[in-house]
Amino acid sequence: MDKPNILYVFADQLRYSALGFMGNRIVRTPNLDSLAEQGVVFGEAFSSCPICSPYRAQFLSGMYAHKNGVMDNEYKLKTTVTTLPVSLKAAGYSTGYVGKWHLGYGPYPPEKRYGFDYMAAYNLNHNYFQGSYHENDDGPYQMNGWQPEAETSLAIGFMEKHVAERGSEPFFLVLSWGPPHHPYDQYPRKYNVYDPAEVDIPPNIPMEDVFKAKGEIADYYGNVTALDGQMGRLMESLDKLGVSDNTILCFTSDHGDHIWSHGYGKCSDLSMPLDMRASKATPFEESIHIPFTARWPKKIKPGRRTDALFSSVDVMPSLLRLCGAEIPGSVQGTDLSSLFIGENGPRQDSVYLQILGEGWPHRGKWVGFWRGVRTKRYLYARWYENFKGPYLFDIEADPYEMNNLYDNPEYKGLRDEMETRLKKWLADTADPFDTGGRDPKTGMLLLGQEFIDEKWRAAP
Repeated sequence: MDKPNILYVFADQLRYSALGFMGNRIVRTPNLDSLAEQGVVFGEAFSSCPICSPYRAQFLSGMYAHKNGVMDNEYKLKTTVTTLPVSLKAAGYSTGYVGKWHLGYGPYPPEKRYGFDYMAAYNLNHNYFQGSYHENDDGPYQMNGWQPEAETSLAIGFMEKHVAERGSEPFFLVLSWGPPHHPYDQYPRKYNVYDPAEVDIPPNIPMEDVFKAKGEIADYYGNVTALDGQMGRLMESLDKLGVSDNTILCFTSDHGDHIWSHGYGKCSDLSMPLDMRASKATPFEESIHIPFTARWPKKIKPGRRTDALFSSVDVMPSLLRLCGAEIPGSVQGTDLSSLFIGENGPRQDSVYLQILGEGWPHRGKWVGFWRGVRTKRYLYARWYENFKGPYLFDIEADPYEMNNLYDNPEYKGLRDEMETRLKKWLADTADPFDTGGRDPKTGMLLLGQEFIDEKWRAAP
């Protein structure tokens, strides 16, 4: 069989519970629901380092943040890393990336593309009606209209050009959309169809935050439905090009969004304590739990769901194995390709979670530095210098994580068991969380990390 194409699409800050195929009965996502019905849904997928740049680096390297260099936003992916596009190029793939990059500012000559032949990208921008991008070395070029729509057009253009010029040779294309990352009100008004009074409000939102949460969730859903329309365009394009059957089409997110769950606001909410201005980067489900679905008509039977634990570092080895490509020895993630195609294979008893930085250079301690373990039932996390927590939650009995069991003497045995799991993850991944040297000013581990731009070296 010819090697499959890969179209890997991910949204920014889309939490697992905001999609129809993940059980949400209010948000309208017909195209994404159809995609899920045609393939496999990973109901227990997680962002191991739930913040923008680290997720991208984990996905591209198959390595944890303390190993690949991207310990936080605005840090550089190590040039010595054998990335997913490099590995696929060696297997005969044409590679492309469109959208939010957040691993370096344009322009993008070959040495800044980490193996991508083509990039139509920008470091970051959340003004979704005033986007621009660099196309490899050239640009910047303005995007017309809503940014995800322009990015989807660029992605479709890449696929059309590839099929026209290279026929049945395989491609690997990543499309990274900015929404539903706040500001939530920047989406086409025709998708402003949700009444704040009728959206679902989880019980872990404090009463004083419920009113503003309703308005933000209504707009958040508007963004999600707008993105669903763009997924429809992509699926239609694959059909028109005649490549749907042999294309692995994935949809996921880099991390979730609290939207006031547990009282967390946004980084722009200056009236709040710094450690509560976090729409992500915590161990809570709203932050770490992400949607993941994949369709490949030639190999993946439709209508399947798996509850197997799946992490952002597992994406690279799994995709490489599905394509028959070699998995580099540097990869720390697990090849879970068997779960995609419904065959017997390895399963993990837990996933490893981490936050290593301040969210942004010189922001301050923010949510603190923590490590965690998520099993199917339990979440355990602890902080450097006891900044918060520790946390121990029974997700099955307490899905909104409102009852921290850590100090409950009845759960001492479980607490010790989860700490043992965590220590094993620290050892197995060579993470010096408890022992490594740290910057006396920031508290970050000193692991040779570099900024993507020297402007971040000096404190503001």
